[in-house]
Amino acid sequence: MTASCESPESEMRVLYRRSHGDRMIEVLEDDQSRTLAFDSHLTQSRMAIDDPNRLLLRYTRRMMAGLLFSEAAAGDEPFRVLMVGLGGGSVAKFLLHHFPACRMDVVEDDPRLPDLARRYFHLPRDVRLNVICEDGASFLDRRESSTRYDLILLDAFDQNGAAPGVYAEPMFDLAQGRLTPWGVLIVNVLRSDRNLFQGVTTGLSRRFPDATLGLSVPGFSNEILFAGPGVPAWERRKSLTGRARTFEMRLGLNFPSYLDEMARLERYAPWRRWFGISS
Repeated sequence: MTASCESPESEMRVLYRRSHGDRMIEVLEDDQSRTLAFDSHLTQSRMAIDDPNRLLLRYTRRMMAGLLFSEAAAGDEPFRVLMVGLGGGSVAKFLLHHFPACRMDVVEDDPRLPDLARRYFHLPRDVRLNVICEDGASFLDRRESSTRYDLILLDAFDQNGAAPGVYAEPMFDLAQGRLTPWGVLIVNVLRSDRNLFQGVTTGLSRRFPDATLGLSVPGFSNEILFAGPGVPAWERRKSLTGRARTFEMRLGLNFPSYLDEMARLERYAPWRRWFGISS
């Protein structure tokens, strides 16, 4: 399950509404967009009706900044992506649409969401996409699997907030062990949950002390964190300007601006101090 602090619009038609345990899942629609929401207030996904593959929610667009650090995404060879949290499938659709060489595993612990994503949000039945209904940590901890990923995205929330098993120290250990030598871990976390935010940033700093960056989402509590062996030292990040322009033209997202914002944060508030972490 994915999450944003953005709220669904108040004047929307109800296409689907059903209680699942202690949670109400809704699919809402107006003339421009369709929204997956929990309990009428927490937006999980939003899709443009006239362009289903476009990313509408700000935090999802900024999560894609991690592509800048991925040598695999910059090339034409197949690359592997793992996403924990499906929601309506916006990010999965975007990556599959724009990257023919992409192969995705998406882990979602709610077995109802894959069907809703296909039924209402155009999630494709594609041989490149494997949706697994399982707890994310359990999936990564399978001893018989040796698959390593170029990108791992953690974006798992429910109506109560962050999924406890995903934003935890053991999960970061498992994710680190499944990254390729050039892999990137992308984490959507909420600054409004201060204990969670501190725990996540501390956990990432221990595992990737010289390779962690952050990107805020203006107007919202979402913070996107990038960590892993693929996140280079800042001296090398300056060379990513050309890639940012190429991705901007290819994907329609403002990658040069994302790169500039990360540079400003790095320059004026080194990430250890910015996260409130001592050396």
